[in-house]
Amino acid sequence: MDAFYNKAEAVRVLDEIITERIDAAPGLQMYGMDSEAVEKFGLTIVKEETNAASKLIQVNELTGEAEEALIAIQGIVTGCLLPPFEPKSSRPDETRRLAHARQSVTIAGLGSKSFNTIVQNSRHMYTMFSRYTPNAKLQPVPEFIGKYRGTGDSSTVESSTITASSRFFTPVKQASGLDIVDINAELDPRGVLSKVDASKWVHTEDNEVGYYIQTPHADENRQIGDIVEIQASMLSLPSKGNYTVKLILRSIVLLDGHLTSAATTARTLAADTIVLPPPRRLKRQNPYGGYIVQQGQIPRNTKAIEAEAAQYQAGEELEESDWHNVTME
Repeated sequence: MDAFYNKAEAVRVLDEIITERIDAAPGLQMYGMDSEAVEKFGLTIVKEETNAASKLIQVNELTGEAEEALIAIQGIVTGCLLPPFEPKSSRPDETRRLAHARQSVTIAGLGSKSFNTIVQNSRHMYTMFSRYTPNAKLQPVPEFIGKYRGTGDSSTVESSTITASSRFFTPVKQASGLDIVDINAELDPRGVLSKVDASKWVHTEDNEVGYYIQTPHADENRQIGDIVEIQASMLSLPSKGNYTVKLILRSIVLLDGHLTSAATTARTLAADTIVLPPPRRLKRQNPYGGYIVQQGQIPRNTKAIEAEAAQYQAGEELEESDWHNVTME
């Protein structure tokens, strides 16, 4: 985001959207996850049977069954790593790198008070997991909360960020009980991901991320500056002797992309009106004026060089053509 992106308008639109989603959108909203949310929404944390991970769940009021809790978070995209993925090289280890590929998106508020509330509630939800980790070894700072510093106009914007991600493949050893699904051709049009060793890595239902568009006029590609809503689950995992909580990306909804499009248009039009100054010819310092020839590298015709160099004074600036007039035999 640069001077062509209207940050103030983006904040206004984001605050408006968050208010609308609270009243109209179904499901859990991070904006409403205050200290009473656990009891209000029937949330709890359960330990996974297969490992030491813990997951936030919600009891379905209609069926009475426990389900993975999905929380909606709205924000302005400041970074993303989404398919289709491109190979960085043709080396054999490239397929191993792709096996660890992740889909991720980072959002910020750029000064939005509503987004600041979302960040605060995210911290509260994070601390819930401390009661469900052995010896309360939860890292003090959520790793999914970061910082964004934006420049490019007359002001500098600093904002907290929230990142949600999901791995594209699951190791076969960890895929027990999960359904294997085909990779959507739109996410891998060149078949790059199909080169990953299927005997070791599989794409399962747990790796799927949904991509949605609220308005039919929006571009299908997610871009920096778009206003989106992400749906994420919360999972606690062992990390370097402690535990951390990750936001697992489940879906992305493009809510508003007109500010990004407007910035692109303005940037393109401005490029046509910018007149670049003519290139300035650089000058170089004359190293031979009144100088001593380096010992051990004395040319045969030292006097000739000294005679030519005497034409120039120490510290005099020479143009490029002058260098070719100094005879060195």
